[in-house]
Amino acid sequence: MKKETFIVKVFSFRNIETPFSKNGHKNYYSVIDVNNLPDLKEWREINVRDPKLTGSVPKKISASFRDNDEMFLFMNRGITISVESAVFNNKTSELQLTFSNKEDHGLLDGGHTYTIIREEAKHLHPEETRYVKLEVLEGFVHDEITDVVGARNTSNQVKDQSLMELDNRFEKLKDFMPRGYDKLVAFSEYETDKEGNPKPIDIRDIIAILTAFNKDLYNDVNQPVVAYSSKKACLDKFKLNGPSYEKLYPLVKDIIKLYNAIYLNFPQFYGEVARQKGKSKNGFGHITGVTGYEKGKGPELYFDDKRADYAIPAGFIYPMLAAFRAFLEEENGVYVWGKKAKMFDILRDDLGVKLVGIITEEALKNQNPNKTGKSSLLWQNCYQTAELFYLKMK
Repeated sequence: MKKETFIVKVFSFRNIETPFSKNGHKNYYSVIDVNNLPDLKEWREINVRDPKLTGSVPKKISASFRDNDEMFLFMNRGITISVESAVFNNKTSELQLTFSNKEDHGLLDGGHTYTIIREEAKHLHPEETRYVKLEVLEGFVHDEITDVVGARNTSNQVKDQSLMELDNRFEKLKDFMPRGYDKLVAFSEYETDKEGNPKPIDIRDIIAILTAFNKDLYNDVNQPVVAYSSKKACLDKFKLNGPSYEKLYPLVKDIIKLYNAIYLNFPQFYGEVARQKGKSKNGFGHITGVTGYEKGKGPELYFDDKRADYAIPAGFIYPMLAAFRAFLEEENGVYVWGKKAKMFDILRDDLGVKLVGIITEEALKNQNPNKTGKSSLLWQNCYQTAELFYLKMK
């Protein structure tokens, strides 16, 4: 079988000494620029999972890659490969990786990460970079590598949402979800549709956007930054504050459509912001974290059957979406849009442009989408702008 050797430039490299090195089992770790990842398309047979670009897991990896420049390295578990040999040149910081047998060598774990970042790296601006951890195993025979692959791909502990689905904690919410939710929303881990495809929306994403609107938990001062920063924390709040979330159920369809409308119109709103400032509207695609796509090939906006022209960091969308919490009023134990406000008309009015102006100004200052999304001051500014708009309405 033909051997293949790759020379990989690395940022750092470490040989992990183990009691089993004398048996030929060697373990190395390195940190590398994603642009320097070797092309392993011919060396993927030992990975038991067939990575896809659709579904909740790839979606989360893509979002993490785009939103977190420095933190991606620490947030992602990285990639593991098995090789015949690994030789590090300390003078050039180059790692020579040799593969010879497709049954034993190749991409062992992290297939989703590898596939996603190879694709997403194509859209990075020249001045941007991302790093990923690369683990290298050397000297393992076929039976040993099979055991390692099996162990590395064992499912994690059952997640909270799976237990909550088993306990019927989402049943009331399902009654208010948009048509077709059963084909799109995963209420537990690894949930697939009838064709066996992973469902693309994690229930935690729905709970997060409801958290952004929960006026029982958040007020004019305390902003729901957690809706962006921690889906797990949002799920915990949902478990402890079920009745407060139920008040929002009648508005679930509107809130999801509002999320999509914000995402779809964000570039156009930025164009108006740029026009008012005498700048080029085409500058939107150069904001750190924003990725442009060919028409009709960008992120899918579920429930609306549309695709956006840009991938926009969640750290830009969530503060804007949460600002519309200012329009909620409680009537008969549930929330309604106060003053019979029509959210989509209001979004297209001056408010949408104002909010995008606030967010993109912060984004250009930070040059870090994750930092932007976690700025409580940004959330506060967006909310107060929407609140003032609402107070002026007749």
